[in-house]
Amino acid sequence: MPRTSVTLTESVLNQADSKAKEKGITRSDFIAAAVESALNGSDTDLNQLESELNQLRTRQNLIESELNQTKLELMQSQRRISKLENQIAEKDKIIESKCRELNQLESTLNQRDSELNQAHTELAKMESAMKAKDSEVSFLRGHVAQLSQNISQISEKIPQLPPGQEEAHKKHWYQFWK
Repeated sequence: MPRTSVTLTESVLNQADSKAKEKGITRSDFIAAAVESALNGSDTDLNQLESELNQLRTRQNLIESELNQTKLELMQSQRRISKLENQIAEKDKIIESKCRELNQLESTLNQRDSELNQAHTELAKMESAMKAKDSEVSFLRGHVAQLSQNISQISEKIPQLPPGQEEAHKKHWYQFWK
């Protein structure tokens, strides 16, 4: 194989050395491969670039389809969110009406409680009045019993009086002594 000599700047030589080390080849082999690539590479690079372009287009189409799918899912999610918001609004209205009913029932209950308290107060007054009347009735019974006893004692002491004229007129002569 023929040899050739090339003049390179130090920075290009350093880059070539680092690339050769990366690939695990010598500097000379790396430069030879670069020359061959430059000579044959225009078609190969173009084919490689076209292949990469096709891959990128395929990837772009895939990403666009995924994007469209995501947009569709987003729209469906937004519809579901809208439906849920409407359901929440309806439930809020129901809750508000139930709260109003509950407040009305509470006010009715409070009113019934106050009426019950008034009834208890009136019952206590009635019971007190009944106790007073019971004690008055028992006093009067005792008094009547005492008077009845006094009358019976007095009637035993007084002889039997003949009937009065009015009483005699009211009764016929045959009923008089009954």
